[in-house]
Amino acid sequence: MEKPSIFQRLMSYLLGTDKKIYHKVNIDREVVDEILQIAQEAYPNEFAALLEGKITGGVLHIDGLLFLPGETSDKGAVMNIFMRSLVDEGIGSVHSHPGYDGSPSDADLHFFSKNGLFHLIIAQPYTLDSISAYNSFGELIDFKVI
Repeated sequence: MEKPSIFQRLMSYLLGTDKKIYHKVNIDREVVDEILQIAQEAYPNEFAALLEGKITGGVLHIDGLLFLPGETSDKGAVMNIFMRSLVDEGIGSVHSHPGYDGSPSDADLHFFSKNGLFHLIIAQPYTLDSISAYNSFGELIDFKVI
């Protein structure tokens, strides 16, 4: 992921979004292990959760999951976002796909654009290699498990 330009950093500072810029993503191993386990147990249904984390020094660190009430099926998962606390540290989302395609659907892209900075989709066979990461525009991005 490229570092933001001077212009982007200046605009971000002026708009107050400078605390939302990151160029690297680290995810705790425990969080990934929990995602893998939940996806496997939920199959053939999808599951959905919010990602908790913070941006410090341009590094987004994902350190937890936040579960909201909602509904799941083999066709999708819906979270009641309106029940999210205003003080939680939700930074994005994770959800599973019951098939082998981890690409975001149109509904996923719409959700990404309105709910956070970083999103994960895990597809079958529900392994680390079947997790895809996206920014809020639906563009693939890299992450590191720590």
